[in-house]
Amino acid sequence: MLIYRGEDTRQQLHRLWDYPGDPHDGVIIEFVDPMTGSPVMSTLSYRAQLLRPGERLQAHRHTSSAIYCVMEGTGTTFVNDVALHWEPNDAFCIPGWAWHYHENNTSEDAVLYSVTDAPTLEKLGLYREEAGGMDGFA
Repeated sequence: MLIYRGEDTRQQLHRLWDYPGDPHDGVIIEFVDPMTGSPVMSTLSYRAQLLRPGERLQAHRHTSSAIYCVMEGTGTTFVNDVALHWEPNDAFCIPGWAWHYHENNTSEDAVLYSVTDAPTLEKLGLYREEAGGMDGFA
């Protein structure tokens, strides 16, 4: 019941390819318990997101931290003043309350898998998020 295969994940993301997606996260899906609709684990959220060719997301920050693994494609994630270039099987993290955005400057899709502690912070009443713009972080 709680098995989420990579190929199934890619198919779900590609079904959403034509949707505009979130300005900060693009096309993103969360893995949930099919019986309750809540996160698979009560303290962590597992997600996958699609970055389409040429897509640059808007900057934002939140109190939760996230660990990413690149499933496919190449791109760059900007965290505060640091550019993190990535390719398949790379892993990187974004600490809590750091400005960040993802960019795919290639002609191929990119897929990122992430784990975040947002559910824990939400339960404690400590989750906050702030949006930035396309021309910078703040």
